[in-house]
Amino acid sequence: MPRLAKDLTGAEPVDRDGHILGPPTRLARGSEFRITIPKLKRPEEGFDEYWCEIQVAGQLYRVGLKALEGAKAA
Repeated sequence: MPRLAKDLTGAEPVDRDGHILGPPTRLARGSEFRITIPKLKRPEEGFDEYWCEIQVAGQLYRVGLKALEGAKAA
């Protein structure tokens, strides 16, 4: 599995149905992750911001695609 090269802030913990389970959190550098949904758009977004869903240590998180790309970069 790939690992985060940088801390990833603003990750929203979600359940399998996409419901937010708590406040946004920070995922630490070096965390292994798996992308479960590569691209999605939240219905309440009024502009073109895309998100994806990742799994870290068994928990699902919704994160912005730009933020994930930045955290994956070395």
